[in-house]
Amino acid sequence: MKYEELLPHQIEKILEEAPVAYIPWGALEWHGRHLAIGNDAIKAAAICERVADRTGGVVLPPVYFGYQTMKRKGFRHTLEIKEAPVRALAYDLLRGLESEDFKVVVILTGHYGSRHLAALKGVGEKFGKGKEIRVWVLAEYEVVTDLGYTGDHAAKWETSILMHLRPDLVDMGQLSADLDEKLEGVGGDDPREHASPEVGQKIVEAIVERMAKRVTNLLQGKEEEEAREA
Repeated sequence: MKYEELLPHQIEKILEEAPVAYIPWGALEWHGRHLAIGNDAIKAAAICERVADRTGGVVLPPVYFGYQTMKRKGFRHTLEIKEAPVRALAYDLLRGLESEDFKVVVILTGHYGSRHLAALKGVGEKFGKGKEIRVWVLAEYEVVTDLGYTGDHAAKWETSILMHLRPDLVDMGQLSADLDEKLEGVGGDDPREHASPEVGQKIVEAIVERMAKRVTNLLQGKEEEEAREA
């Protein structure tokens, strides 16, 4: 499933059975004192792997470099990448996957600064226009906004997701026990009160289920049929 670990004949079989590729995207940026710096790409990769378990396909190595990060707000340990390289890399990856005959490409970004997300979506829409290849670019929360997750930063949702996916990369003991003390670089519901592995598990399962359903439809061409009938 991990592209870099597959032998040629394994990739060829996947292309015959489920020609879908997942690109997990993130950043290296501050996520409070309690979460790993690579949180965004780590969660995106783990979600992509779970979706691929259901749909088939391959998962590319995660991209750890994003645009519009916490660097702009002065937070350390954050590596900011300009918009142009992000766009260029997304385009080149899509072009390469198209040349390999993948029919569906999903870019799942766990880093969702508005301009970063817009850059990736813009590339995806432009690249896929008028072609057989189907490109779906999304932030993981987009398929579950009805469940209350509309995106946060190192708060209830991101903390819960990493608690579930990679508890070894979460250290709540790094946060002050004084709930009146403001957390550094955390945006959203206070994770000290609202985050839990159970919350993370529930939302991840919903994301995986809904993503897998749409990817299956894209592979089967059902969305195109519905569009023609509308």
